[in-house]
Amino acid sequence: MALELIPSLDFLQGQVVRLIQGDPRRRIVYEIDPVEQALRWAEEGARWLHVVHLDGAFGAGGASATWIVRLIRETPLAIQLGGGLRTLEDLERAFELGVRRAVVGTMAVRDPAALEIALARFGPERLVLAVEVREEQLAVAGWQEVAGDPLTFARKWAARGVRWVLYTSVLRDGTLTGPDLKGAAEVARTAGVRVLVSGGIGDLSHIEEAGRHAFPGMAGLILGRALHERRFTLREAIARLRDLEGEDHATARLSSAG
Repeated sequence: MALELIPSLDFLQGQVVRLIQGDPRRRIVYEIDPVEQALRWAEEGARWLHVVHLDGAFGAGGASATWIVRLIRETPLAIQLGGGLRTLEDLERAFELGVRRAVVGTMAVRDPAALEIALARFGPERLVLAVEVREEQLAVAGWQEVAGDPLTFARKWAARGVRWVLYTSVLRDGTLTGPDLKGAAEVARTAGVRVLVSGGIGDLSHIEEAGRHAFPGMAGLILGRALHERRFTLREAIARLRDLEGEDHATARLSSAG
């Protein structure tokens, strides 16, 4: 499968939630056991789990940390963690716990020297630059502040060694209206990085669209609310992508035969 499908769990005050367009006042709470859910996704074919510590993103600790530790220790999934990782010490603690990749955004804006040290110390395969866009502006600090042009930001950090970007359309996040593939593709083209696309995936047609229009550098999709609300299963999404790959291979064979 060319595209990695990565389920996600967002935590706020110890609960699994989804925020609509990044607004903590517009939250949906899901009464699920995070570990049981993660194990179910692993059975359906997941290799990675994207975890967001929203308590950290908004500048606080919280009960969510206990769940994150359990996910690392009790599931076979590789954990990609974001939210509140703003210092070298934060990153060191995350990696010591067993986090495989860490997502950083605010740190790149407020303390770029620390991120350069982190790239050298931990390696570019373990760090993912968050490029989170609201109305064509870079959004940081839990999406509460704007910080310039996203393309310039991505290009600058790619020149400093960043290889991975998590691209999120803030206004699509949690809305189920479809991902911003065009914006993500522009970041990949401009910066020459591998891009994970987050925000807006609501049904299998969006998975199919992403599969049919995958751009150079597109590495995966982050799936959240649609999975929680059972609009499709991870197994169904993986199968849909595999069907598309089969169609592409058949077309390629016909073309070469002709």
